[in-house]
Amino acid sequence: MPAADATTTTTDPPEPDKNLLRGSGAASAAAFAFAFLILRIFAVSGYDWDTAFLVSTTLGLDDGVLLLFGSLMAGHVLTALLLICVLPLLIAAYLWGPRDHRPVVMLFTTLGVVTLIALTVSFGSWWVPLATAGVFATFALIRRLPLQRPLRRASTAALARVGWLVGVGVLVVAALVQTPWVPREQIETTDGRLSGYVLSVDSGYLNVLTDEHVFVILVSADVLSRT
Repeated sequence: MPAADATTTTTDPPEPDKNLLRGSGAASAAAFAFAFLILRIFAVSGYDWDTAFLVSTTLGLDDGVLLLFGSLMAGHVLTALLLICVLPLLIAAYLWGPRDHRPVVMLFTTLGVVTLIALTVSFGSWWVPLATAGVFATFALIRRLPLQRPLRRASTAALARVGWLVGVGVLVVAALVQTPWVPREQIETTDGRLSGYVLSVDSGYLNVLTDEHVFVILVSADVLSRT
């Protein structure tokens, strides 16, 4: 009786659930937004618990873009340092990173370049593009090393996790910049002059955070001028 033919069956590894990946991405974005919000509130409050609680009452659900954009604008020096570290990594990720991430990387790279130009022109910070070019040249040199070199492996890992690195960098800026996300004003009142940041304007009241991280509520009728 002939021996039965041995048959082997192979199964392909299951493809990741796209809905699960989307849910994971949304959860990560929500966690990042929450961490950014908490860090900004504590940073502008001088890490004082009571002041942070008062500042939090001035924020609404539609303040997210203002909070992010205003925070990066307020801490332009730290934003410049963040760009020097992150923008070369984004360019390298677009050139040599995974192809499926290129559209998102291209978007953030474009935003980074626009911000770099604005910083350079507004503050005359010509050292920022020069330093950025130097960091990118360093990445290019590291890429020429053999694959087994630790620096080359670290560079490859950084390109694969560029999104996380950008997020961590933004959180560091959020924690260090103590200037609020609104312009500084000179407020003339019936009791004298006050320097600070108007966080919100309610019906009949102004919520102001002073330069000394003191939360003050002013009656609108007592405000003579705001400059």
